[in-house]
Amino acid sequence: MKSDSYRPSVVIVGANFGGLTAATRLPKSFHVTVVDPAPYFEFLPNIHELVSGLKTPEQLRFSREKIVTRAGHRFIQEAVTKMLPAQKRLLTHSGTWLPYDYCILSFGGQDNTAIVKGAEKHALPFKSIRQCHAIFQRLEALTKTKKKISVVIAGGGFEGIEALGEILRKYRETKGIHIHVVEKQNRLMADAPADIDGEIRRLCADFPVTFHTGAAITRIWKHSIDLYGLSGKHKIPSHLTIWTGGAIPPAILYESGLTRGPNQWMNVDQTLQHSVYPNIFAAGDIAGLPDPLQKQAYHALDMGKTAAENIIRLHKGKPPTPFKPSAKPMLVAFGDMDAFLIDKRMVVAGPSLGLLKEAVFQYVMTLLDPSGAVFKAVHASTRVAESAFNIISTYPISFSSLTALGKIRIIK
Repeated sequence: MKSDSYRPSVVIVGANFGGLTAATRLPKSFHVTVVDPAPYFEFLPNIHELVSGLKTPEQLRFSREKIVTRAGHRFIQEAVTKMLPAQKRLLTHSGTWLPYDYCILSFGGQDNTAIVKGAEKHALPFKSIRQCHAIFQRLEALTKTKKKISVVIAGGGFEGIEALGEILRKYRETKGIHIHVVEKQNRLMADAPADIDGEIRRLCADFPVTFHTGAAITRIWKHSIDLYGLSGKHKIPSHLTIWTGGAIPPAILYESGLTRGPNQWMNVDQTLQHSVYPNIFAAGDIAGLPDPLQKQAYHALDMGKTAAENIIRLHKGKPPTPFKPSAKPMLVAFGDMDAFLIDKRMVVAGPSLGLLKEAVFQYVMTLLDPSGAVFKAVHASTRVAESAFNIISTYPISFSSLTALGKIRIIK
């Protein structure tokens, strides 16, 4: 136990939801350094809206340095290249060693493109603002050619379905476009209740969408993919292949001895502390809890809060408290056509539920806005106005569409 006059040193690696929440919770009496190679915090739960142009990159990001410095701490825009947990220090890209009393790891996973040959070279991932904006730009360029267009979405999970919804939001009436969704499981959104699969197929019945479930992509080429499914092997043309495959743990975890093998998330106990190095905490996707959780932003926010509070408690000589996951439902948007609120094995659906996702976006962005109170209000009103304008300009307003907004249904 350190004395109250001692300033404990805390290094936070990764300025995402968990890392930034921890930074804003730690007092200025702590010597806190936040390290991240990218200048902007990105609101990833809404990046699918970049695909249709409903959101712009500027609406979904803040300066990480401003958020951290406003909290009274230091921000270093660099990557961490090496960790020595036994020595309580880590190395940044510039060659700077950062010692610490406590460390919070809050970086996300890496694109899992290595599992399919050609994916890294020819597919566009779906994990960042830059990547999703590139998909939007590619779609815009393709649709202006007036030629037949084939788009392949690799993955029919939550990301793949939200990507499909945004493409249909803007391009479902575009002549010549055809969308293929490839999912290795036998149904779409396999981690959700089974009936959602039927709902997605019903919504897409009148549009140029083909679902290939129980199938796998074996090779991605520049203008096509090789597919292996129930009907054997065949080739599908693809002018744009969107990769929504899951993420894998960053290699630095295994290289630093924080996991027992490669491609493993960091084992932590219920207090978010590493099983061997209790001064190292996880907050966000890299946390491998005894009871695994879905990789969701609201869990990362809560983990960041718990990690910061436990560091404060340890400094005061008090035992850490367990992380208690919020029992919040998952909200999956399907463009302007529908939205699914998933709570364990029950699903509530309806287009108007998409407004809940917009409300969460506005609330969290206002919460993290590094500006003062007055400018927070100005920025919030600007975001609301921009979002409203974009929704109106991309949503096919009609009497039937407006009445459909109010329809809420239960999916078993």
